[in-house]
Amino acid sequence: MRSTRRVWLSQACTGFVGGMLVTAGSNTVHAAAVLTADVCVYGGTASGVMAAIASARAGLRVVVVEPSRWLGGMTGGGLSHIDWGRQEAVGGTTRGILKQGHNDPEYRRAFAALLEKFGVAVVFEHRVQAVDCHEATIRSIVLEEAPPDRLGCPVAEPTLSEALQVNAQVFVDCSYEGDLMARAGVSYTFGREARETYGESLAGVQEPLAVYDIDPYREPGRPESGLLPLLQEMPDRPIGAADSLTMGYGFRWKYSKQTDQLPLDAPDDYDPRLFEVYRRGFRHGINMFLGRRMRKLGVFEDASGNPFQIGTGNLSRALWAATAFGSNAAYPDGDYAIRARVWKEQQNFVRGLTHFMRTDPAVNEKWKTAAHSIGLEPGIFDDTAGYPHQLYVREARRMQASTVVTQADMEGRTDPDDSVGLASYGVDEWPYATYPLDGKVALAGGYYSMLTLDEVHRGIYKIPYRAIVPRQQQCTNLLVPVCLSASHIAMTSIRMEPVWMILGESAGVAAAMAVAGRLPVQQINITSLQGKLRDLGQKLAR
Repeated sequence: MRSTRRVWLSQACTGFVGGMLVTAGSNTVHAAAVLTADVCVYGGTASGVMAAIASARAGLRVVVVEPSRWLGGMTGGGLSHIDWGRQEAVGGTTRGILKQGHNDPEYRRAFAALLEKFGVAVVFEHRVQAVDCHEATIRSIVLEEAPPDRLGCPVAEPTLSEALQVNAQVFVDCSYEGDLMARAGVSYTFGREARETYGESLAGVQEPLAVYDIDPYREPGRPESGLLPLLQEMPDRPIGAADSLTMGYGFRWKYSKQTDQLPLDAPDDYDPRLFEVYRRGFRHGINMFLGRRMRKLGVFEDASGNPFQIGTGNLSRALWAATAFGSNAAYPDGDYAIRARVWKEQQNFVRGLTHFMRTDPAVNEKWKTAAHSIGLEPGIFDDTAGYPHQLYVREARRMQASTVVTQADMEGRTDPDDSVGLASYGVDEWPYATYPLDGKVALAGGYYSMLTLDEVHRGIYKIPYRAIVPRQQQCTNLLVPVCLSASHIAMTSIRMEPVWMILGESAGVAAAMAVAGRLPVQQINITSLQGKLRDLGQKLAR
């Protein structure tokens, strides 16, 4: 079987070597290149790997398109210590992989080995440019070549447009952003729905997570002087109303205090004025109104009462090392230039904040010493100078299909008969932005596993097949296991990597069935699909 799959690679496109599409002496794919497969998986995330090997097991020709140079997305990009939710809800190939407990580079190698084992082709450093969708069927996608920069961030402009065309019978969009789905004309949304949209008590605008006694204006007490850097204006909307905000992004940094650490340097355009909000906190002390939710974020206070987050997690949580200073609001539906800007801003924010902590006169000596002692851990992201190569995109677009997973599903008030996997995490809604509130600085958003879960089902709930396929009139040969059809509140739980991996494997099996039966993905036999999933060890019932 494996040798047969290798034959199709050489016939499909000259220059396919070692799983990467290359030409002699370069990584450039000529504009005339065309690759034909049975199934094309867009996004080499952990979910994408699961989808690819599930289709390849059925003997199909499968190609994975990954815009970066790395496999696994956040599972291998900084989130190796993964939140399972309830382990009894995790089955299939996902359970076996996660039980091995790899670190980030080990996950990347494990995913590469799986794709090699099943003869899956991988096209790195290419991203979707256009989708040819005719009569609700994707016939091909056109890719542009766009290698990430030396620190792993996407670039605004491609090095080669129309670099490669991929033809396939079925496509699976496993990207965090849903770019293939969007370009195919499938309905989607982003942001927060209002409470009344789906009858969700937790939906919409919430009270601030925390309020800090810091003046938010460039000239204290003078709103007309403008906001401090990193703060944003927030529309005055009532509690429970909808908005377009998205959970904060960031990187999962790996820090070290050992002598062999990699340097964490300031960005070339470092501007100390960017961190005035923190400078004021150190100079004047911060009186904070915090609840249990903030304490869960790992914010610690020094002897003067100033908060600072420590540890090996990302420095993009809470206000002090803020998760969302407003820079990701345009990301979900933004173009590649906007995406590139957001990645680099997030990366440079932490680089700049570290330099600020090391050098600014307002920072007390205790925290200066702590900041001077840290560097980046070697051996984790060595090919990007120690910098994580995957932005933690917790949520972007969400498909709008015939079924939407909502808070009612999480609470055990529904029981869909087309389950293709389970989820079990509570509501984990990350903060959105810092903003001015009554002359202070407030942190917007954030529920943290506060949902009262059904005692019988212990918070375990089903994900229906109808939520990972578009409406048939919109697209007949696309599956979307990551940016699936869910409300924002439901996505705060679904967004855990094990769930996306489970749904990726289920989507890969469904894709193979659609190819074999020459059927729209909406018309495959659900009972047969569920039988195949159970044979793989998937858990479909609570």
